[in-house]
Order: sequence, then C-alpha cells, then structure tokens
Amino acid sequence: MATIADSVGEMREDIPLKQGTKSARWCSCDEDVFGGSRFVNISFGVLSVVVTIALLVQINYGDYQVAPHGSVASDSSECSSIGTTILKNGGNAVDAAIASTFCLAVVNPHITGLDASGQMLLYDHRTREKPITIDFSNIKSEMGLFPRLTIAFAYVHKKYGKLSWKTLVQPSADLARSGFLVSRTLASSLLNYQGPNNIFGGTLEAGKKLTLKPLGDYLSIIGNTAEEDLYKHVSNTNELLESLAAVSKFKNYNIFVPATSEIGSTLMSNLQQLDHFNFSASELLKPSYVSTIAQVTKNGYDNLNTMGQYYEGTSSNVAVMDLNDFYVSIVTGMSAPFGSGKVTVGGYLSDINYTAKLSHLPLIITDTNYVCGRRIVLGFGDIVIGSQVITSLLLSAENLTISVEGPRFHILRNGALGIEKGHTPSYSTDVINNLENLTNGMVEQIKEPYSSCNVVEKYGDALNSHSDSRGGGIASRF
Repeated sequence: MATIADSVGEMREDIPLKQGTKSARWCSCDEDVFGGSRFVNISFGVLSVVVTIALLVQINYGDYQVAPHGSVASDSSECSSIGTTILKNGGNAVDAAIASTFCLAVVNPHITGLDASGQMLLYDHRTREKPITIDFSNIKSEMGLFPRLTIAFAYVHKKYGKLSWKTLVQPSADLARSGFLVSRTLASSLLNYQGPNNIFGGTLEAGKKLTLKPLGDYLSIIGNTAEEDLYKHVSNTNELLESLAAVSKFKNYNIFVPATSEIGSTLMSNLQQLDHFNFSASELLKPSYVSTIAQVTKNGYDNLNTMGQYYEGTSSNVAVMDLNDFYVSIVTGMSAPFGSGKVTVGGYLSDINYTAKLSHLPLIITDTNYVCGRRIVLGFGDIVIGSQVITSLLLSAENLTISVEGPRFHILRNGALGIEKGHTPSYSTDVINNLENLTNGMVEQIKEPYSSCNVVEKYGDALNSHSDSRGGGIASRF
C-alpha cells in the first residue's frame, strides 16, 4: 500500500488538484471563535477524524493527496516543474524560486539570463511581518568573474535557503546540456530581433530541440562553487540592497512592493487614484472603465516622467508558495531582448546596459482583515500591467485565470496606447474606439512578445495558480 508521503505528486495547472486536507492546518478563518482548552480539544478531535478518513480513503481508493502542497508559476512548464520538485524534496520557497529562475535563464534567453538584474520579495505569512526586499538591479561583479544573477542568488540562498546550492543549480545545468524544446515566444522573439542573427547559429523553430552545452557546463561550475566565493566579488558601490518592503492599501488588501524602487510608489499612487472610482466587477471590461484606468495610468506616467526614468527592457517573473506559507516573488530581466546579443565564454548572454533602471516589480498581496483571506504572489514588468492585473484580480468576480488572461493595453514611448494584436481574448470594438477618442487616435497594435504575469493565490488553505499564456508557461503544484 502506498504511504501518504508517496501520494504527493506534481500537478500542472491544466490538471486540477484532488481536493485533500492538510494534516496540520495552522490557518483558521474562525480563529477568534474558539480559545483555550476548548480550541485544543476541538482541534485534536477534528485532526483525528481527518487523519482516520484520509487513511480509510487511501486504503480503499489508492493514492490521495492529504499532505500540504505548494505551487510555482513561471514562464516555462519545465521551470515550474523544477521548482515544485525542489519543494517536494524539502526545499522552501526561496530554493524553488531560485531553481526556477536559473531554469528560465536557460530556456528563455530572450527575456532573462544569468546576467539579468531584478528584485525579489520574501514573505512569511505565519509571522505576517513585512516582506523583505532583495534588490540586485545595481549589482555587478567587481572583477567580472561571475554574472550578477548568480551572485545575487548565492547571497539570498546562503541566508534564506534550505537545500544545498548545487541542488538548485544542477537541474538547469542538466537541462541546458540535454536540450529543451524551443518555445513559440523564443522563436518569434529571435525572428523579430534586430541584433546579431547568429546567437544560436541562425533562426530557431518552435518545438525543435536546442542544446546549450557551454551554458550547461558553466552552470555546473557555478553549482560547485561555494556561495561565499560567488558573492564576495561584489563591489562596495554595487552591492545588493536588502530592506523591508513598502506597503499600501487598495480596497481591503495590503499591497507590498519593493521599497528600493520609485516604480513601486508610482504603482501605489496609481491604485489609490483608481480606488476612488469604486468600479464594480461588472464594469471591468466596459469602455468607461478601460478608458479611466488608461487615463489615470497615462497621467501618472507623464507626471512622474516614468518613461524618462526607466529603461524599456524585458521581464520574467516567478511566483512561489510553499507548504509552510512562505511566499517568494522574483522579477528578472535585461535591458533589451537577448541582452547585448553577445554570447560569453560561459554560454550566457551578457546584458547591454548595466546602469539602466528597469521597472521590475515583484508584489505580494494579503487581506487586510483576515489572516486566512486571499494571499496573492505575482510580479510585473511595469506599472501599466500591474495596475490592470491588480484591479482585475481584486475587483473582479471572475476566477484567477480569467483575470490574468484578460486583454491589456500598454503605454508606448511615443505616448500611444498599444493593444496586444495576437492575444485572445481581445478588447471589443467599443473599448478600442473609446481609447482612440481618449488619445486622439494614438492607438497601435503591437506584436509579441508581451509581458506576462504569473500568479499563485491562496484563500484559506485552497491554493490556485496560473501562468500567463503570454509567457508560454504552465504553473505546477503538488
């Protein structure tokens, strides 16, 4: 007979989880109702019944998920799966997020890589203290010996991780050497790329296998290098910034953003203005709502000269929740698609601009009033996407997938609004006409790739996750 531990398996977001019961549920939405010995007695009684039922079900029906579970959402099904494997093997959310992001550096070199910059938020919902911000946007190796993502992750892992450093890096090294299937977004990005056209020896075809042996060998070297030997090369003027996150309120939710970036305060200002309009869930795709959020966001961009302050780059995010309610959001990216376009001796692409301020924005959202209310981990490449997704998630009556997959507009550098031409669902004709009236006809259709937003959400003990189809990934959970 299979044991309860053996029954814990990986599930993709397109294959629903069986409904199970956590054997140690610490989070109770009725926590104020019971107290003292009565609470203890009831808890033990309920726990005994649950365990007994779970064992009887397993005996009669085979494997059944009764263990706590976690989830990883990223722009690659392989990378999400690597993350949940780390969780199943005893790693925490930090371990899973690092392992998944290393994987993205292999399979999605058009948007991130070992030389990428970024920010991350770390949050323990059990203590409910402010999340920790780790900003490695300015980091650079003093001697150029190691790319900045490896330096930043070595520091974070040494301080907050559980599993060995090699355990987190090796899956990506193996994947690079054995090969992976080229995604549609990678193939189309290379086709539209204006830089060197021989990055991978020519064009790539979606669905074909690509091997990156030099990158795999280099990752193995990284995995076998002690963390302190990696991050000791950081210069005093380009070090990691670690601080507590900033927090703002939107409706009945806490919105946590990195305190080290002005883009976070811009998002908060944007949300506070939108909060005054009191839109209902039924209005979110109506012309008046879309026009209002576009006008407010565009004004915020213009007033704060956001386009002038921030460099237009790429972004990729990983969202993780582990079985102990520890949450991590990471957003990484480079200052241009494929960075500099130059492949280093380590097999990775270097970035093109190390001083660029990119609008990386990891977020964590919690219910203001209820410990067991909604908790959401997500990330964005800019506040335009952030404002639209957050309002949809927190105002809409629709499910997580519908909120993430909804149509979006972008603010382009020429001041026009960009509409995603190739994404479904799309805006109605009425919405587009309203946007054209708002901008005096300055509405353009933009091609892929589009910025994605990957989300993991928990309500009570129920967990859900979704990887944005714009990024081509699939979330994984167990």
